[in-house]
Amino acid sequence: MFIDMHHHLIWGIDDGGRSFESTEKMIRDAVANEVDTIITTPHITPGQQPFPFDDYAAHLEETRQWLANEGIALKLYTGAEILYTSYTPRLLQEGKVPTLADSQYVLVEFSPDDEFKYIQNAVGQIASAGFIPVVAHVERYDQVKKISQVEKLRRECNALIQMNTSTVVHKHRFFKERWVRRLLSEGMIDFVSSDSHDLPGRKNRMRPAFDRLKADYGREMAHDLTHGNAERMILSEDF
Repeated sequence: MFIDMHHHLIWGIDDGGRSFESTEKMIRDAVANEVDTIITTPHITPGQQPFPFDDYAAHLEETRQWLANEGIALKLYTGAEILYTSYTPRLLQEGKVPTLADSQYVLVEFSPDDEFKYIQNAVGQIASAGFIPVVAHVERYDQVKKISQVEKLRRECNALIQMNTSTVVHKHRFFKERWVRRLLSEGMIDFVSSDSHDLPGRKNRMRPAFDRLKADYGREMAHDLTHGNAERMILSEDF
């Protein structure tokens, strides 16, 4: 069974589920992919766009109740995918931005064309505020194309790195494919998760991603990237 730690499941909050029917379809897609735990991660832009906390909490609780009524054993945790702004560290410290499963881990994203120095500084600011940054879908950033850069984020900023299941499963053009495979083979990725949105758009693909990882890198690594590391994060255990 898999833990999907980056998933836009909750309807009516961002560009994920548009209605409860969308959320239900996303749940069934996740369950079909053998997911038993999801950290729900709606988009948040701290200090720039108001986030509907009350709606999020209400919709999350309604979804949990529906799962219980349907007899579906799927655990849901709170979280957010944070588009970094200068307000982010302070609002995290004030408890005004959700962390992943109420832990010290923070899922943070950037614009595709942000400079590496900006990303490095932002990740460092989150770490200095007392949190552990998790860089979302690192494969998307045009200015992060060197292993040494990812190593700096990990070593100097105590960052962890997430990659999307679609990136693992799909074939890419030569240079991106080589970059993705190098990130994985050199142990630069800590989580592989779906970043699932409203269907039929970005599907879950946790099972095929696990199968691909297992075939290419072995069962132990595949398990860590799709379950073990996320479980350690939820339990606040060391990696």
